[in-house]
Amino acid sequence: MAMKAEDLEALLRAALPDADISIQDLAGDGDHYKATIRSAAFAGKSGVAQHQMVYAALKAGWAANFTPSHWRQPPSLKLDAGFNAPYLRGLGVRMSDALETIRSTIGAHDVVLFMKGTSAQPQCGFSQMVVRILDHVGVEYHDVNVLADDDIRQGIKDFSDWPTIPQLYVKGEFVGGCDIVREMFQTGELKTLLDEKGVSVPA
Repeated sequence: MAMKAEDLEALLRAALPDADISIQDLAGDGDHYKATIRSAAFAGKSGVAQHQMVYAALKAGWAANFTPSHWRQPPSLKLDAGFNAPYLRGLGVRMSDALETIRSTIGAHDVVLFMKGTSAQPQCGFSQMVVRILDHVGVEYHDVNVLADDDIRQGIKDFSDWPTIPQLYVKGEFVGGCDIVREMFQTGELKTLLDEKGVSVPA
């Protein structure tokens, strides 16, 4: 059974007592929520750090059939329930192999995008958005289709402590998901980051 909106709000308020929180049931089915969160605790923190603060607040309350699937950068946060919580699954030999594969892939390429589908055929709108941004910037990148391997799909979430896909890495550094990459592109920060990391892009 999905987590109720009031349970979700209680977890967030316990971690962020000063926050202004609004939760909306997007589909009216108790499984798809949008939480808008404004808190002084977010001041000065990057989008990644803000997401991680909220995710940490929610982790303690995950039931076995509830985990975030789609997020938006604070102050807006979109949650999608109905999948198995990643932190309830132990890391066996296959998962250890997956994590090693992830490490080696990130180390072997300047820019890596873990996504649903491929750059030629994205299989979700969020992945497609990041592909379009990277193609527009003109940077070379290596794409990893997480739908082709369940261990990689779960492993990248454990590796980054980030609950959603796509995930972009530059020179071994986790940059963020769709909304963070989009915002960085819009503000010019993405191009600046690539330049700072010594990743060549067309002038």
